[in-house]
Amino acid sequence: MITDADAEKLEQRFEQKFATKDWALANLATKKEMYIIRDELKEDISEVKELVQKTLNAVDGFTGKVADLDQESKFGAAVLHRHDVQIHELAAATGTKITE
Repeated sequence: MITDADAEKLEQRFEQKFATKDWALANLATKKEMYIIRDELKEDISEVKELVQKTLNAVDGFTGKVADLDQESKFGAAVLHRHDVQIHELAAATGTKITE
């Protein structure tokens, strides 16, 4: 149970930390300041959205380029395999030994 002495100490602490006008002016924002902060945050958020959109567009472009490169790689591998088979068939037909 809280004694009267404890209650007095708590009241004094509360008054020292929170009840003064100077403390409130130093540590709390006014309504006008809050509106300014809100407007600045809205501007920052819109800038971030634009940057995210630019990044997404760049990533989409890279995705398309990677898909093109992957397709070219698969085509190149197929051509290389076909040439390898043709070289081995030609070597077998002519009796030439291929060293690997």
